[in-house]
Amino acid sequence: MSRLCFQLIQAMNIICVTLVIFCCLACLGLHGKAENNDGALSVVQQDDDNGIVENDNGDSEIVPDKYESFNPTEEWQTVKEGQAIPAGLHVRMNFETGEKEAKLMDGEAEYKYWRDGDRHGMMNMDRKQFSMNELKKALKDFKTTQLDDTDLKSEAEVKKNFKSYEELKNDFASMNMDIKTDFEIITELVKQLKHKDIGRDDMITVLQDLEYYLHQIDNGILFKDIGGLPYILNIINKTDDKQLQIEAAMVLGAVTSSNPKVQIGALEAGALQLLLRLTSMNSSIDVKRKLIYCISTLCRNFPYAQRRFLELGGLAALGSTFDEPGVEKVKIKIVSFLNDLLVEKILVIENSKLELSSDIEKLKQYKQVHLEEAMREQGWCERIVTLLKLQDHESRENVLNIMDSLSTSCKTCFIKSTNDLKTLQTEYSQLSVEELSIGDGNDYFTIILNVINSVLTNIGIKDEL
Repeated sequence: MSRLCFQLIQAMNIICVTLVIFCCLACLGLHGKAENNDGALSVVQQDDDNGIVENDNGDSEIVPDKYESFNPTEEWQTVKEGQAIPAGLHVRMNFETGEKEAKLMDGEAEYKYWRDGDRHGMMNMDRKQFSMNELKKALKDFKTTQLDDTDLKSEAEVKKNFKSYEELKNDFASMNMDIKTDFEIITELVKQLKHKDIGRDDMITVLQDLEYYLHQIDNGILFKDIGGLPYILNIINKTDDKQLQIEAAMVLGAVTSSNPKVQIGALEAGALQLLLRLTSMNSSIDVKRKLIYCISTLCRNFPYAQRRFLELGGLAALGSTFDEPGVEKVKIKIVSFLNDLLVEKILVIENSKLELSSDIEKLKQYKQVHLEEAMREQGWCERIVTLLKLQDHESRENVLNIMDSLSTSCKTCFIKSTNDLKTLQTEYSQLSVEELSIGDGNDYFTIILNVINSVLTNIGIKDEL
């Protein structure tokens, strides 16, 4: 019994060793095939005489037909014995008949079947590059063409209408030689401005060029630093040429607008005194309008200049212009400027943060500007209500806005104009209803009506509408 067991164990050991050797040989065979195919197993399929051989990279090439070609469709078809089929088809074994069947893949397959006469094959639609065989096929069918007379004529037209690359390079080189920085341009303009023999027309051109450049804050500071302000003020002071005064005033307004450093420089150069004096003396309405424009750009957001404006008799100077007959447009500009200063102070007081030292200093400076009291004392309440008779909506809007700002200080005067205010209230109530009924989002008349209601409320008149 023990002898039989030993023989059985020995036989089983032989069988195990044999299996191990067989498995090793199989692995070595597969490994060798993998190395010969760049690390990937592939199936080689061959069509008939005009069929396809698919290589290891999934590329397809045309080979001579040896069998009847298999034409795949979306329906299952039987694959004949020895018949090659293109790669990318859906293949199955029909267990009822024992035959192999194939059809095109359902949906958007990565392979697309193609046929051209007797030639046919499968195209890999997901490939992102051309295979060598596809390139060979494309080059085989490629035919060189020559430009005909029409093409040559068109090419000549293009060369005639457009410059060559070398010509463009030369043009840009010459342009770069002429390009100047703003610093160079402004310096050159100021040099011309200082020239004693400059003609009137050249002077006007220089002033217009300066106005264009000096709206930019950095250019304005440069203009001040190289000493341009005194020359502009000198031109404005020439009362014998209104056109030069207007052009110079436009330059001064451009350079001081929203530019604190230049505002300080202009104030120190005596610009405010000059502007107020000329406003009182000049008889030209056009010149007055430009001078008032300069005064406004110099004083806005500059509380020290606003205080100097009051100290130098600015309200009186503007009042003398306001009282002239037939200057309604100038009056509206004056009213708009004064209201801007009133609103500016109100906003600073409302928005100042007491924990910030800069806001505390700004608030201190604005509290030294007593514009509202000065306007009441110098008869501006009475001047303003005379403008309620104006007919255009924009003028009325400006008048009503300053009345709203002064409704407390000028309450006694404004009460006398209650009838005029109520007449406007009735008119704009109707316009507001019509405006809202249209529903286009425009509420211009409604805004004016709200200002009228605010003025009436502030002076103690109840709304009876």
